[in-house]
Amino acid sequence: MTTLPDTRPLVVHLIDELPPDGAERLVVDILRYPNPRFRYAVGCVIRGGVLEDELRAMGVPVVVFGRRGRLDIGLIFRLARWMRREQVKVLHTHLFTADTYGRIAARIAGVPAIFCTVHNIVNPWKGRIHAAIDWLLARISTRVIGCTDEVAEVLKTRDRLPAARVVAIRNGIDLRRFQSISGAGVREEFGIPPDRLLLAVIGRLHPQKAHLDLLQVFASLRPEVRSKFACLIVGDGDLRQTLEEETARLGLQEQVIFTGLRRDVPRLLCALDLFVMSSRWEGLPIALLEAMACGVAPLSTAVGGVPDVIENGVNGILVDAGDAPAMAAKLALLIEDSALRLRLGRQAQADVLRRYDVLRTAEAYDALYREALGIAGQVDALKPIGAIAAND
Repeated sequence: MTTLPDTRPLVVHLIDELPPDGAERLVVDILRYPNPRFRYAVGCVIRGGVLEDELRAMGVPVVVFGRRGRLDIGLIFRLARWMRREQVKVLHTHLFTADTYGRIAARIAGVPAIFCTVHNIVNPWKGRIHAAIDWLLARISTRVIGCTDEVAEVLKTRDRLPAARVVAIRNGIDLRRFQSISGAGVREEFGIPPDRLLLAVIGRLHPQKAHLDLLQVFASLRPEVRSKFACLIVGDGDLRQTLEEETARLGLQEQVIFTGLRRDVPRLLCALDLFVMSSRWEGLPIALLEAMACGVAPLSTAVGGVPDVIENGVNGILVDAGDAPAMAAKLALLIEDSALRLRLGRQAQADVLRRYDVLRTAEAYDALYREALGIAGQVDALKPIGAIAAND
């Protein structure tokens, strides 16, 4: 019996690579809620990563294009040829490298709908040339999506992107990943006694996350306060050796544990007493939403879209970025006050469950795709596919 070709429009999410970080996790979670009218694929401009297995288990193909050097003009044409051959109807890019190569290639290939999600509003490495590229490519984009209202407003005002092309769609998380998850065994794995509080900071070991600031905060605490907690630094990156050396120099080996990349972040989060984030800039950090979904009280710098998530003193605590004394004071308060941690954590969980379900993000993306392709009428509610692994 002959199998008929699948003629549904192909939607491709293009991203730099697939480590278990925020933007990458969002792509995976979005694709758990597909519209049956579409086919989906993920392209990686530079390399793949640990999230490839999840996508393929969901039936989503992953294509790695492999950029050759920092400037690979040929990559544009390899992407364009692939898009023509696969008859891509919607290209949705994430992060600067994929945004740049992907949108140019999509224009050459004649892709009818081109979208870009901006996940951060401050990137210190970006200069005038990068800004000019973003400005020019916005004009060949169907829509540029800010991951919060604030990000969208900055794109229109500071970056002067065409207002008619900018839309705000709030990031979300797949709440199913946090159902029936237990933090059992986490303390034992890392040798943390039951009478010590467990903290964590989750994300790339990159200047954006300001791990060095956090280490200085830990070092400034009174010895009797430091002795009451241990902190997991979850993630990997170029700063790993620098951070490990600074931890040793500050004498924080008893407080700080480097875990590297982990596939069981929900399990780690469910074991926490406090989530800490010292970032210098952000868009809408997925790790923060995930911690709050687990009922963990957050202490964070007030950067990017974070103040839209955390109401200071209600569902978490905010301090100014780089204000080490303020963060140290609030950290000491939260370590000492278990009732405050419990109250903030409960409210954090309630707020995330109400406002940041990735299903809403998926529905908003889907509406943009259908509008751009002229697919009229209502569709059935998006339904999840793919089992959530117990250690996911």
